[in-house]
Amino acid sequence: MKLQLVCCVVVICLLGCEPKKKESSMGGKAPDTHVHATTLPGAMKELDEQIATITKAFTASKPDDAHGALHDVDHVLESIPKLAKDLSDDKKAAIKKSVDELSTCFHMLDETMHGGPETSFDKVGERITTAMAELRTATEK
Repeated sequence: MKLQLVCCVVVICLLGCEPKKKESSMGGKAPDTHVHATTLPGAMKELDEQIATITKAFTASKPDDAHGALHDVDHVLESIPKLAKDLSDDKKAAIKKSVDELSTCFHMLDETMHGGPETSFDKVGERITTAMAELRTATEK
């Protein structure tokens, strides 16, 4: 009798229970599993792709299309100075300045999407273009 009861409970649990979905501290979204570039040229390519996504979304008046890229771009920006460790001190300083400027611009756009102060892409687009040009120059060996 006990064996039958145990079997019934197991069958009911297997048929009627769904496994709990693990929630992360990021509002239920899965953690970032994207593997970021491990070389400076790779990081620059990844940054170019993210900027292209962000620019396209904002210039097409579809800023929600840039949401993921705006969150991911910080990871790439953080990696660039680390990947430039073999460059001269002057280049490292120029890289830091450009990365800081890009981070500021993307943060302003992201704040707009989350109810913060309104920042149009027109306001930061030229700053992004200039900072990227300076970053490209600084990352050349």
